[in-house]
Amino acid sequence: MGEPFLTGSCCIAIGPIIGKGILVTHASPAFRIGYAMHITELRIRNFRNFIKAKFCFTPGVNTLIGENGSGKTNALQALRILLDESLERNAIYLKESDFCRDLGTWQGHWIVISAGFAELDPSEGCQLLRHNAAHMNGSNTGTCTFIFRPKKEVRKQLFELSGQPEKITEYLKTITINDYEPGFTGRSTGDCLNDEMYAACTGDLDAGVCPDPEEDDQDILGVRIQPVYQEVACTFVRALRDVITDLRGFRGNPLLTLLRGMESDIEIADSSRITGQVRSLNQDISSLEEIKKLANDIEGALKKAVGHTYGPNVDIMSALPDSMEKLLQKLCVLIGDGSTSAYRGELQEQSLGAANLIYLALKLLEYERKLSTDRVAHFFLIEEPEAHIHTHIQKTIFANLPSINTQVIVSTHSTHISSASKIASVNVLAKKDDHAEVYQPANRLSSKETHRIERYLDAVRSTLLFAKGVVLVEGDAELIMIPAILKAVFGVTPDELGFSIISMSSTVFEHVSVLFSDDRIRRSCAIVTDADRSLTALPADPQEDSREQSHARSAQISGALRRTKLIRSTSGNQWTEAFFALYTFEADFIQAGNSREVVEVLDEIYSDPKSKSKSKILLESEDPAEAGGEILRLALKEGKGWFAVLLAEHLSVWTVIPSYILRAIAFACYLSVNNNALRRMAEHRVGATAPTDSELANVLRSLVGRQDLNASDYVAAFRKAAPEDDFSQFCRYLEEYAGSND
Repeated sequence: MGEPFLTGSCCIAIGPIIGKGILVTHASPAFRIGYAMHITELRIRNFRNFIKAKFCFTPGVNTLIGENGSGKTNALQALRILLDESLERNAIYLKESDFCRDLGTWQGHWIVISAGFAELDPSEGCQLLRHNAAHMNGSNTGTCTFIFRPKKEVRKQLFELSGQPEKITEYLKTITINDYEPGFTGRSTGDCLNDEMYAACTGDLDAGVCPDPEEDDQDILGVRIQPVYQEVACTFVRALRDVITDLRGFRGNPLLTLLRGMESDIEIADSSRITGQVRSLNQDISSLEEIKKLANDIEGALKKAVGHTYGPNVDIMSALPDSMEKLLQKLCVLIGDGSTSAYRGELQEQSLGAANLIYLALKLLEYERKLSTDRVAHFFLIEEPEAHIHTHIQKTIFANLPSINTQVIVSTHSTHISSASKIASVNVLAKKDDHAEVYQPANRLSSKETHRIERYLDAVRSTLLFAKGVVLVEGDAELIMIPAILKAVFGVTPDELGFSIISMSSTVFEHVSVLFSDDRIRRSCAIVTDADRSLTALPADPQEDSREQSHARSAQISGALRRTKLIRSTSGNQWTEAFFALYTFEADFIQAGNSREVVEVLDEIYSDPKSKSKSKILLESEDPAEAGGEILRLALKEGKGWFAVLLAEHLSVWTVIPSYILRAIAFACYLSVNNNALRRMAEHRVGATAPTDSELANVLRSLVGRQDLNASDYVAAFRKAAPEDDFSQFCRYLEEYAGSND
């Protein structure tokens, strides 16, 4: 339990740091040239939401990014089990809930967490760790592995039942978590993510084959060692959610961690003087007549109630601690309002952001204290540092994180932090049904390719690292209109369907879409761009082109080249596909049957009736050249982005989604959309059209208020009633992509 604060003159006053960033200094007297010992990879088998996961790390600062529930906290906990001496000792005795749910029945399975090390050099400080963990091949690499498995007597019993699958199944049902034991090994050469190698250790429980525990393969499992806590230093900064409680308590208070042991550094004379003053103060307070009177009154009330025989004697004494250790534990933090104010107040008077920054500063100082020790390596684990902190400060903190002689691993939701991350140092976590997958965006990319992507990933575009699916578009028109069309026609947003729309502000898509592949991020990436076909027929001989025709021909040639290039770059990659407007977005939008929406915008563009009437005639023309040319002229006149804003205000349930846009949306979300979302889209169309006397409303009227139908049946009924509707077509596209990528 936490101890109460004494708020008084015995405080640490810390000046304002909001908006100033955090300056990180390094207290270590010397640093090794080159990279210090560091983790190159982390392999996790069956732990929490990881059935099989591999993380790759580089020296310096690394980032774990992913949605809520994707396993960022679990990954850091796995690292702490291997590295962090401040973790409670019983943390290695795992629970049933620590087994991945994807296993189904957990009994008999193992949890394995293995870290691979590099730069285990033969220097004096590294000798012990090298002896325990280094591979015997002269490579300066090694492993440290945590294994949570059934106790030897249980594994012996399973071995004796080998060949009798039914008896093994019955025996497994009797196993409890108390039949498991933790252990650490070093020098393991086995890959716990390899199913054959895992089965060689655990056996094939379904087939009823279990190995003899007396014949454990030490090359695969490694040799038993003590935890490496004493050889390495690990500082963990947990998610900044309620740091005021932490800073007021005893357990987990970084201020007390820094103060711990400080009493031995205080001069004996100073210590004696202060403790003597406290004892004198205790006596002075206790001897006050008012205090004595209150004690007598309490004693009198007790004896009046129970009599003198059973009534206890009562004294009230001041009990301020009179040892330096306990006095130091009573210190608290005061924070100033600003650089021009001398006021210092308690943490609860400040914003959550200010308290979080103080907490971070204390943890950084704790890290620096450890850095000055003779540990072989230093690891700094930070969980979601962005909470309640201004975006400018987020990026400043990230830029100033220590990297010399230290490996930093940060988990985050922040696009601002992820935009400042090196792609080669990023692990992307993706949540599946009962487990998570881990992707390395830079896997098998050249340094030139990764540098290009890093330059491109600002805070907006880095959203593509978080999304379940992505639609890359050319510019503002598509960025504004696609979400607006989705909301008007289907009643949902891209976020509800699980994908993000990202403007490339150019047509060079392949440099970013390369992130999506079997080797890197296994999520759908749709590329939406224009084929730029000429709206008017062009002369056979380019020499006969007018100025406008020459411009149209150049755009058409560029569009054809871009189409060929994108089709080639996405060919054979199930995670990327390109979708093309026949002409341009605006022209294809009106050709889909959306002249009404465009005509309604004219009132906001023209005040002259004649100009408005002339434009209306062209927009309603059945000639693609006239209607397409006019909408393009209006878009260029107003600016494509602003014209899209105006047009978005006139969309409705009757707006038709161009087929290439509808296909792109389906491709981006077919892995994430579910029947409940589809039902909501169908209900939106039923509800929005029901008050009208349209053909669509008449065929869908039987679905109004059908709460008795489950989501799947409701969607099926809609598709049967209106097979040519945009929603029904969207469902067909979803099925097409799901089927082709099974």
